[in-house]
Amino acid sequence: MNTVIGVEVIEDYVNSRQLRHFCGHHEDEVFFFVNAFHGRLHVHLQPSGSAVQITVTAERYYSADHRAGVAALVQQWNSADTHVAATVFPSSDPRLVGVVAERRYRAMDGAFGPFVDRTVQSAIDLFGRLGAAVALSSDDTRLLDAG
Repeated sequence: MNTVIGVEVIEDYVNSRQLRHFCGHHEDEVFFFVNAFHGRLHVHLQPSGSAVQITVTAERYYSADHRAGVAALVQQWNSADTHVAATVFPSSDPRLVGVVAERRYRAMDGAFGPFVDRTVQSAIDLFGRLGAAVALSSDDTRLLDAG
């Protein structure tokens, strides 16, 4: 798969799912939002050589006070061999940490649409578990706004 084909499968995907989508900061990147029971997720699709990078983040960050618990859940998630790999990352605000769920699609992985759908569904599950874990470990159940 080359970048042109990557752009085409991305465009076909967002059009076939009738998703309102936007151009990202990077060349050929497309993003859209998914409303989940625990908040909105940002899904980015970007051609990357012979693959398409799928990246999912929550609209909010977690308090750095919960970093150890968030990191433990992410490590447990990754050990379970789920459909997406998660990573904890620092924010420019030292009081916050974020989590990203990622997966790379290659042509040998089968049909693009179902692959992205499974990736997004797995990320919804991950961020739901993170939200519940943070809420259980805190009297203040609000996630902090990234903005």
